[in-house]
Order: sequence, then C-alpha cells, then structure tokens
Amino acid sequence: MRLTEEQKKHYDEEGYVIARQVLTPENIERYLKRASEIARGDLPPGGEKMLVKDVRVAKGQVQVDDPEKGLWKLMQPDWYDEVFRGYPETPELLDGVESIIGPDIKAFLTMMIYKPPGLEADHPYHQDASYFNFGPDDLVMGSWIALDPTRAENGTLFIIPRSHKMDRMDHELLTGEQVNFGLFSAMGYAPGHPDEMAVELEPGDALFFHSRLLHRSGPNTTNGHRRVLTVHFASAKCTADGDLLPQLKMRLVRGHEYAGCV
Repeated sequence: MRLTEEQKKHYDEEGYVIARQVLTPENIERYLKRASEIARGDLPPGGEKMLVKDVRVAKGQVQVDDPEKGLWKLMQPDWYDEVFRGYPETPELLDGVESIIGPDIKAFLTMMIYKPPGLEADHPYHQDASYFNFGPDDLVMGSWIALDPTRAENGTLFIIPRSHKMDRMDHELLTGEQVNFGLFSAMGYAPGHPDEMAVELEPGDALFFHSRLLHRSGPNTTNGHRRVLTVHFASAKCTADGDLLPQLKMRLVRGHEYAGCV
C-alpha cells in the first residue's frame, strides 16, 4: 500500500502517518491464533527465548486467568516461528515503508506487543533512535499495526507530533522491582504533555513513525486485549557507528545491500 504524496508530506512534517487496512482480517486472525498457541505452550524450537512475561507475572506477584494476559511481548517471533517469519516482508507493509525510506529496506526488531489488562504497564516517552547506533535517523522508522482496536483506555500509543524535528535526547534507564527490563525515558517528558495525541487504530491499521518521534503508552484499563505487531525498518544505505547489536539481526526484505552499510 504505497503512500500518497499527501501522506508522505504529512509524515515529513508531523513525523508520523496512519495507513488504513495494511493487514487483512485473514492475516490478523492467523497471527492472533498462532500467538495464542505460543502463549499456551506450543513453542517452536528455541521459542522460549521470545516469550517475555510482564515482570510482575514472571515473579509471581500477579496471577492471571489467561496466559496471554500475562505477556509483555513476543520478541523476534520471526526468528523462530514459521507463521511469523514472513511478517516483515508483507508487501502492503513494505510498500508503505518504501514510500518513506526508499526501495532498499532492512527489517529488524519484530515484536508482538501486549498491553496486559488490569496491570499498570506504562512505557514512558522515548525516541526509538536512542536505542540505535546507526543512521541517519531520517532513514530509520517504526511500524505499529493494530491487531485489536487501540484506544487511550486500552493502552494505545500517545505521540507528540513534530517532535522528530528535535535532536536525539538524553534518556534514562528505568529500574525497579516492577519495571519491565530495558525501558528508557526521555528526560523532561511525561504523560499529559500539552501536544500529545492518542493514536486510535482499527485492526489492520498501521502507524508509520520517524525514529526520533516521541511516543509512549499507558496502562490497559479495560478487560480486553490490546495487541499490536511492530517491526522497525532502516534503509540498507544506513551506516553504523561501531558494531550492530546482534539481537537486532537486520535482514534485507526488499531491494539491495551495500558494502560498508548496515
């Protein structure tokens, strides 16, 4: 699903754009069915590495009546599982990405992210670029596709439009007994920022966003799921400052590779 000129202009100016119905209902059902099977113990070889529970569930501080309601994410499911393996190569997804960063595309950090109902699972404002040692940032982007309707009350993303025009910010690592591992917070930004907006999506809709766009998510205060599929993309012409983290495991999904690049 290639973006229109108007959509591309919106992305350039605001740091994000929404594309409707990038995933078909059939594909959504296929991913949800397989995720439910994985949560209930049907793991592919090596799959125990991708199943990440919410820290409170993992420590036995919170009990859940549904295994999926205790999950934080499936980390890199495309590494391990045949159903998810092709997700980063979804043509409609890549058409949108190509409209933004060009025809030579590498995918990395595929995740299925849960927002467990009833748990205070906040993810503070941050820039994804702060995790990455490659660029330029304008050629690195995230995608976030809803598998359930996403609303403010069930933990959708909040973004600050045009914040991608700022430089990379200082971030601090959050710690604590009830904090999920690896959460960083952009210093000086908190929920309720006057410029923030909630991203409301229907199943299959995609949010494409710049790697420096500030975004966060709040808790899921409903009784239902909020599940999304995310994957990041970089132009194959990006270059790295030092070695790439092996867990990123970039792979070419469209176009060509270039010597000396990521």
